[in-house]
Amino acid sequence: MKMSESETTENKLSLSERKEIAESVAAFATASGGIIRIGVKDGGEVVGVQVGNRTLEDLANYIRNNTTPPQFPSVSLEDSDNSAVITVTVEESPVKPVWAFGRPLKRVGRTNQRLSPDETKRLMEVTTGRTWDALPCPGLAMIDVDRDLVESFLGRAQQDIASSTESVLKNMNLLVNGAPCNAVALLFTQNPGRYVVEAQVMCARFLGTDSVQFLDERSFAGDVFSQLDEALSFVTRNTRQQPVITGRPERDIVPEYPAEAVREAITNAICHRDYTMTGTVQVRIYDDRLEVWNPGMLPAGIVVEELYREHPSRPRNPRLAAAMHRARLIEHWGTGTLRIVRACESRGMPRPEFVSAMGSFIVRFSKSAIASKWIDESRFTQRQRAALDYLREHGSITTGIYGRVLGVSRRQALNDLASMADSGTIGRVGAGRSAHYVLVGDAVHD
Repeated sequence: MKMSESETTENKLSLSERKEIAESVAAFATASGGIIRIGVKDGGEVVGVQVGNRTLEDLANYIRNNTTPPQFPSVSLEDSDNSAVITVTVEESPVKPVWAFGRPLKRVGRTNQRLSPDETKRLMEVTTGRTWDALPCPGLAMIDVDRDLVESFLGRAQQDIASSTESVLKNMNLLVNGAPCNAVALLFTQNPGRYVVEAQVMCARFLGTDSVQFLDERSFAGDVFSQLDEALSFVTRNTRQQPVITGRPERDIVPEYPAEAVREAITNAICHRDYTMTGTVQVRIYDDRLEVWNPGMLPAGIVVEELYREHPSRPRNPRLAAAMHRARLIEHWGTGTLRIVRACESRGMPRPEFVSAMGSFIVRFSKSAIASKWIDESRFTQRQRAALDYLREHGSITTGIYGRVLGVSRRQALNDLASMADSGTIGRVGAGRSAHYVLVGDAVHD
């Protein structure tokens, strides 16, 4: 007798397909349940499988260990004309969707389909009343929570570091029936990737304007706070940090990209990414721009254009967002993108670009034409390099300002500035008393 496949039945030839078997269990559990027969060809012909003393137990354990929430289907043995067939009977799960190997799956027709992020979120909230970060984290126990990371968080949040770990998690609504939720894995374990697929930040500095040749590359896989700190340090190492004349003995350092804007973009990416999707937060640095990528599209009801003005706050991971708010890293008012925009505008930089495409959300910082132009400062004197610092900060300089700031005569100031103009680095604008110098690209030539 042949056993055909349908929306509620599936055939597997042998136990070597156990990964696919676990995926089918997850897909059936998300739908309305089903039966998997092992030892049966696709067309329904029974060929049987060899069964040992622990075969059924090992299969049940494998399914349980690779599904989230863990599934416990009935695994039984049927004999048919000297051929053993293993039957896996799957009940519909009350908590949906069910993941297998980090992917949310559902049975549709005779195939297992991966759910979209929006459908995943909808099912989770309908069946559990919780978002992903508030669900119990499989395999994570209280003993796995790193006490040093808890105390470090309490220090950031300016709270009593003597508070017990359990009381901290309880007060932050991070326990589900006494067990840590997914947010705990991200916040308070040394290796979140052990519990959450690809929970890390990848950073790269590329040569030129495309992603072909790496100049520097690092991956940071610790808790989310160390991911943020390490990513920001990477940006500092791989972008220009320009000293600026202030009139004081010491100089201020102005980063190539506004530090507040970059911090906000990376923090938001870590906090609001879709952790149900494969992929990582990425920081990409090119000669002409810096980009921050994170898996997941914008929340339903918000479009890119609204990010440039006041808009509601709809965090994808509210438990994680609340913790990062306590640590004084984010606000709860939907103002993060506005702060990014204003930080760039205050520096006279192009407005950042927000992109929601290809299953990712991207923040793109672009340099102005002047900032993108590399200047070989080694050919200039110390005074002239100081003048370049002043130009980058103030936009223009006159012979009078040059002489006053650098402590030289008007003739020396004229000679120094003329030499820089001859090199093509700066240009003169105007004549007489209104004459001043700007970096080439801002200069207007008569």
